[in-house]
Amino acid sequence: MCYYNAEHFAIFMSLQFGIEVDEEQVGEESVLLYKEELDEKLVTEELLTITPEIVMVHSCVYNNAEHEWLVCVASNADTNQPLYLVCLKNDEKIYEEVLLQEKDIEK
Repeated sequence: MCYYNAEHFAIFMSLQFGIEVDEEQVGEESVLLYKEELDEKLVTEELLTITPEIVMVHSCVYNNAEHEWLVCVASNADTNQPLYLVCLKNDEKIYEEVLLQEKDIEK
């Protein structure tokens, strides 16, 4: 089951950006969204091709003295298969990663 939480967020921030995060200061939220509700400025055409009609989006937000960080992981709402991760720094997308294995992508 895909569930992205403060612990995963802290590990990602440390490995990807070298930022140590206090997990107790991380806000978490999960929401079901229809594909057409996804922000097209954040979800590229490539990501939309692997997005089913309904996705579960797990979000973690963290504010330090200088920046606001937001990481969202989208997963298939029916199977919980992780699809992709998007990272924003001060509301600007700075990183994205496809999490779905190529063998799992429907042709």
